[in-house]
Amino acid sequence: MAISLLLIVVPTLLAVVAMLVVRRWAAPPGGLMSSMESADGIFSAAGAGLTVLLAFVIFTTFNSYENGRNATGQEAVAAQQMYQTAGFFPDKSEALRGEVICYARSVIHDEWPEMAHGRESASTQGWADALDTTIQQAQVNGNGQGAALQHWLQLGEDRQEARRTRLAEGQSFVPGFVWFVLILITIALVAFQCLFADPRATAFGQSVAMTAMAATLFSALTLIWVLDRPFNDRGAQIPPSRMAASLTIMSREAGLPSLLPCDANGNPS
Repeated sequence: MAISLLLIVVPTLLAVVAMLVVRRWAAPPGGLMSSMESADGIFSAAGAGLTVLLAFVIFTTFNSYENGRNATGQEAVAAQQMYQTAGFFPDKSEALRGEVICYARSVIHDEWPEMAHGRESASTQGWADALDTTIQQAQVNGNGQGAALQHWLQLGEDRQEARRTRLAEGQSFVPGFVWFVLILITIALVAFQCLFADPRATAFGQSVAMTAMAATLFSALTLIWVLDRPFNDRGAQIPPSRMAASLTIMSREAGLPSLLPCDANGNPS
């Protein structure tokens, strides 16, 4: 959060200082662009182009952020329903419920920190594989258990798909070249604004004008940077609260298995 604020404040202050330096030491009365009648039009066109580009990138990164947040909820709901469905397989219900609990714990305590570095958890994948192995060993008798098995398999697919989406959205969405273009155009606009510095105008007025423009541009860039990695602590981090809530409900509704195959953090015991 602090870094995000610094990414707005520091460049804005530098832009204001640059404006005042040009105004004090380089700009003639009327400004450096006073003899160029098309300067305002060029500045407006460049600003409009950057505005459209920023709006498009913000929209796409927000969609990516929203997809990641929705996936966390879908995964948590699927895990909770798998825990309940495990009761239809008496010979494996304890094992299945224990593995679902361990899966949820590993997601919260291991995979979430790993996603901040663009990685997935081997422990979480291990519990997902264990669930598949255990359900294959369960005895299925009658249509009731057959329907329960189909439901379990569908829930497993939903959980896995939600996890894949979560992991995918945890990666950086905006390509490096797009960042280069955004930063380049922003710096060009700030530099262009400095050329309008006029020693005849008040320093306060020109500082306010530069602050308004620079703060807007750098805030937009910072917003993209924050949304681009939704599982990093940049100011809008998606927490594992939904999986934690499902874990609490699982424990309250059916009770924990007598012996769990993992510790409190989801590591195999």
